[in-house]
Amino acid sequence: ELKGVPIRLEVGPRDIKNSQYVAVRRDTGEKITMRKAGLKDDIPALLETIQSAMFAKAKQEMTDHVKVVTNFDDFLLHLENKCLLQVPFCGKEDCEDEIKEMSKKDETLEPGAPSMGAKSLCIPFTQPAQVTECTKCIKPNCPNKPLYYTMFGRSY
Repeated sequence: ELKGVPIRLEVGPRDIKNSQYVAVRRDTGEKITMRKAGLKDDIPALLETIQSAMFAKAKQEMTDHVKVVTNFDDFLLHLENKCLLQVPFCGKEDCEDEIKEMSKKDETLEPGAPSMGAKSLCIPFTQPAQVTECTKCIKPNCPNKPLYYTMFGRSY
């Protein structure tokens, strides 16, 4: 299969005789026999269906892998499960550097390879919770008050 090609059309001698063709969906592998007369309307409709299904799958995958955590043990656990984490964070650069060091995997890496420690990715416009007086920065023993929830993740 070619990457980026959502539909493969198969037309054989029997299909020509019967005025039909077979459309194969790349996302599911499903083969659909269609009438030649409906080609103009059927293919655009099938492309819309494929796009909607792929978008819904990707959105569900992302939703399943975004977690809100407030303690460092859960942070490390979900990070190992390749999740994006929304955590209370003070926004200090040295604090982020320490989080990156503390979340590195214990693996021997090639020289110059990324450390695989967690890093801040963005501050979500929609905050998952309100930062209160008792909310603490995700880094253990950080003396600073968190300013907002920040999304952290690992680069692979």
